[in-house]
Amino acid sequence: MVDATPALNTTENLWKNTRKWLEQDIKSLQEGRVTVIPFQEETLDATSFNANEITENQTDGIINKVLNNIERLMREESKANLYAALKDAVKHIDNKKDNFIYILTNSVDQMNDPEMTARFIRNWCNMKPANVYVFYVMLSRNAYDESLVKAVNLCPDFFLIDAKGKKMKHICAFMPRELVVNLQDMQEDRRDIWPFGVMSEQRIHCSYDGVFTISAKTSDTLFQTQNKIQVANAYGSVNVMPKSSKTIEDHLSGQNEYLFDIQLKADNDLVWLVTDSIQVRVVNKPERILYLPRSWFSELQPQHYPKFLFWKANRPDTLHLYLEDFMNKEARLHNASALFLLSINDLEDNDFQLLINGEEHADKTFTLDSNALKSRLDIVFSESVPAGSHQLVLRCLSSNQLDRINAFPPEKLYQSQLIEYDYKHNPLAYLLIIFCLALLAIPPTICLISQKSSK
Repeated sequence: MVDATPALNTTENLWKNTRKWLEQDIKSLQEGRVTVIPFQEETLDATSFNANEITENQTDGIINKVLNNIERLMREESKANLYAALKDAVKHIDNKKDNFIYILTNSVDQMNDPEMTARFIRNWCNMKPANVYVFYVMLSRNAYDESLVKAVNLCPDFFLIDAKGKKMKHICAFMPRELVVNLQDMQEDRRDIWPFGVMSEQRIHCSYDGVFTISAKTSDTLFQTQNKIQVANAYGSVNVMPKSSKTIEDHLSGQNEYLFDIQLKADNDLVWLVTDSIQVRVVNKPERILYLPRSWFSELQPQHYPKFLFWKANRPDTLHLYLEDFMNKEARLHNASALFLLSINDLEDNDFQLLINGEEHADKTFTLDSNALKSRLDIVFSESVPAGSHQLVLRCLSSNQLDRINAFPPEKLYQSQLIEYDYKHNPLAYLLIIFCLALLAIPPTICLISQKSSK
């Protein structure tokens, strides 16, 4: 949501810096849907596009068109209606995805009582989805409003950014606020050498997919972590290590849980961490745990081409996932199991097949249990599936004898991943196109040779 009133263009370089940040931030996105909405007394026409479905040149064209339009709107005499902008912004939330809402303004609300906007924030905050972050960006102190600031500070995941008329930072959000490690799992089968060389590696996700480093430190007396966390392609790892086995055994004897914090700070001044500390919950009792990969299909982009003349259509590519050692020792001792449902947003059940160890599961459910040390999961797309982005979602329907899946209670498991399905030309059709183009190029070439020969 971008303030398109003259107030944004009255301060030297303010719009220039804002425009530059918008261009860089949008162009840095590898996936996701982007919607830009200018606002004045009311919200104006929105422009939306999928970042992963257009070329870099197309992205440049769309961004320039949108931002040039905002510049044109700024020349009109108008006022800023923040209340209307907020009400319209929340209409664009997709509950199945992570959402960022930026309100970029250089004005207070000039159309409504400030308390009205503050009340909307408080009421909406009580019912908002957990996968939504809102950033009220004061491009300068002209946008400061005490009522609104108080409401923002009371709402988790609603943040106030004072840009101070300068270039804004990249925002890293959606990092976990808690990591869970099991002390007995860290020691399992390695008591003779524990804790030397033994650690629990916890993967973290960040919404910003640039390459940067996070400094991590803790003042805890029992546990330590590595000093630097390398983040690339939106992922990094936090390593939790005990300092001394004897100290831990003495202090945690009889305790089921132990908590400590890890403080985080981005080494790059251009990155802002929304989460600046993570609480680590160390569980000191047997737990029945099922481990699932956080990123399932990171490499393969399935492709398909249709039949053409005598050249048959190819068999649509299959997405493969191998699950090995997905249950810890305690879960296997108790014959634990979990029932999962796999779905793909915007696709029907008959648009793809789900196979577990080569056997089709028509209802798209499958069970992982202690009887198998490994399982193979395959997804086969039908020929009618449209090209483009599709959101794969995994939910746990029920569980037996399980304490958690990864760091969460089984019933709260919700994993999603964007996958790309690419539609290609049949190789024979492609060769014929090349052949026809070559034939079209032959007559001019012959004519040119003939002209040269006559001289």
